[in-house]
Amino acid sequence: MRSLRLGTRVTSHGFGTRLGVKCRFTSQHYVQRRFDSSTFQNGKNSDKDNSSSSDNGGGYVKKALLTILIPYTGYALYVITQANSEITKREREVQQHEDDKHFNATLAKYSTLEVLGRFANPFKEYRILTAFEFSLNRVLELFQRNRGGIPTCTHSMNELMPVHIPTWANKEKLANDNSTLTVDVLGANEPIGTEASGCVKKDLPLHSTWLGQSCNFVVYNNFKILTDPLFTDYLMHETLGPKRITKMPAPIDRVPTPDIILVSHNHPDHLDFKSMEFWGSNGKTHPLWIVPKGMAQFMNDHAVTNVVELSWWETARIKKDSATYNVSCTPAMHWSGRSLVDTNRSLWCSYFFSHNNKPILFHAGDTGYVWDLFKRISNQYGRGVKLALLPCGQYCPSWHQKPRHICPEEVLKIREDLKAQNVFGVHWGTFVLSGEYFREPKEKLEMLADWEGVRDTCFCPELGKTITLE
Repeated sequence: MRSLRLGTRVTSHGFGTRLGVKCRFTSQHYVQRRFDSSTFQNGKNSDKDNSSSSDNGGGYVKKALLTILIPYTGYALYVITQANSEITKREREVQQHEDDKHFNATLAKYSTLEVLGRFANPFKEYRILTAFEFSLNRVLELFQRNRGGIPTCTHSMNELMPVHIPTWANKEKLANDNSTLTVDVLGANEPIGTEASGCVKKDLPLHSTWLGQSCNFVVYNNFKILTDPLFTDYLMHETLGPKRITKMPAPIDRVPTPDIILVSHNHPDHLDFKSMEFWGSNGKTHPLWIVPKGMAQFMNDHAVTNVVELSWWETARIKKDSATYNVSCTPAMHWSGRSLVDTNRSLWCSYFFSHNNKPILFHAGDTGYVWDLFKRISNQYGRGVKLALLPCGQYCPSWHQKPRHICPEEVLKIREDLKAQNVFGVHWGTFVLSGEYFREPKEKLEMLADWEGVRDTCFCPELGKTITLE
């Protein structure tokens, strides 16, 4: 068990790699043109020079194939082979357990997996993203007109995506919170039961405010949780990255300081540099950041040191005032990385938050659907979670997105697997990152929920609207 004590008194960086490559390419091209010109003037073999010049484009393509595509394809094939071999081995181990639903069987089947020093998915449902698939999908996107169906009229957009001013919860009480957190990190096999003797098991209200994508501000028993912080209008750069299609409900300086910030993985649409700067070591307030294994170094590199790193099935036991809360790191089927260099160097995860042995909040982050994963999570940490925040967008085209994201139909499957009391569909209506109509995730999820008779407890919230679950 690892422990630390953290005081939480409530009182860019761009994608330079791509730009750098472009600059070097231009420089080489300029040097080559000067060389060809001087050769021609010096009376060299013009036919040979012309042939060399005309083959320039082909030469660059060959270099790209030799230096990037072919090695990456070989790496991908090796990862696929090794992962499939390990998955088969684990499935045989699970079959040897008397009870294949026991947590020991779960650990045998769904513990973290590494290949060549990088994390891989231990799920047979996963398919690695090859360079060919990635390139093909980018080419197909070029032929899509008005991708996402975004209205050009601001008035129409405001009607389709209303934005509210958040009320958060008891704002005055949140602002006067000067509590100190104590954190212990528990291993996968350490008991996490923390119910105090004589504790009255009463239901406490939960307040949730959706701020866009997977960014949610949740308040429970005056314990404040922020998930996957994102407070910028652009994902990468003002000229390169996708831009927000909806207004931001609240600027970052209007958000109450959270006690903890949960980061599911390091993709730009789940963690921005602005949040790290504002709530980092150089900021005015210093909440506790909880990140997946392998991400602490990235956080430290961006001046965030108040960090706890968790691997799958580990738990951060957090004490605030007289209450104790558990934040358990649970598996997800996805990937990580902000560039080719750091792909899968760090883990990806979901989180399960509980209090007094009661399941309170499940934050899925990004994940594909695994038939028994969420059943196993609820078997370990409790069925009937009060609120599940599930991503319901970025699923088109299905052949490309299915291994990494869930669709509205799968949201309802996870709801049933968790036996969740309430489900909010998030991760849509903020950026255009896939091919579906931008409101389709909401409309489809709520239509399916209506057919299932659960429309009152399974829906997509409106931006900035604080919803209270009693």
